Amino acid sequence: MEKKYSIKQGYVVREIAGEALAVPVDSSCGAHLVIFNPVSKFLWEQLSEEKTFDELLDAVLKNYTVSRDEASADLGDFLNQLSENGLLN
Repeated sequence: MEKKYSIKQGYVVREIAGEALAVPVDSSCGAHLVIFNPVSKFLWEQLSEEKTFDELLDAVLKNYTVSRDEASADLGDFLNQLSENGLLN
């Protein structure tokens, strides 16, 4: 069975001074702020529901002009960063 990813509950996305941020609203989330570029915001929204790596990759490829190899590498980096900071379930 392929691993599924999703964002931990307790964050809201806000726009502050023209920047999109994920802000913790639950004290159990710690103080991690996430500053988004357009693709990372898109992925964060995708991760509101459980998705596999391939489902996320397909969504990126459908919505952005990028090679599969580049999208795959960047997606892996993004998921690793979220995981290392305790933001994934």
